[in-house]
Amino acid sequence: MGKHFKRIAYCLPAILLVIVAIHQIYLARAAFLSPWKGGGFGMFSSTELGAARTIRVFVSAPERSEELQIPDSLAEGAQKVAIFPSNSLLQHFAKQVVSRERRKDRPVEVVRVEVWRIRFDVRSLQPQPEKLCDYVYQVTKTGI
Repeated sequence: MGKHFKRIAYCLPAILLVIVAIHQIYLARAAFLSPWKGGGFGMFSSTELGAARTIRVFVSAPERSEELQIPDSLAEGAQKVAIFPSNSLLQHFAKQVVSRERRKDRPVEVVRVEVWRIRFDVRSLQPQPEKLCDYVYQVTKTGI
């Protein structure tokens, strides 16, 4: 039992790195995690850092439909959404938008958050915008 345990303990770091790498690849492909985040295994094969991902926020209510510029107070939440646009982060960010709009006495019934990235055409190397996700948050009557 001692030799078997030592072999497992000796291989454990490599096994954990492989698991983290596979999880990183899965999240980058299935959940749009930026390859630069998470385990970081894809960072050298991607240009998706910084300005390569953008967030667009639209609000609507009766007699109102507009795109918002992301204010400094929401910049951190927008950055998190850009890096990993999961449903929970998108919902949290949309709720932050609703709270801000209400503090400014602006009506809001629907918040739509779009996450975009820049992809480069393999033949021409021209940058092309690509929408990663389009999240719609419906504000409830009882609150946020």
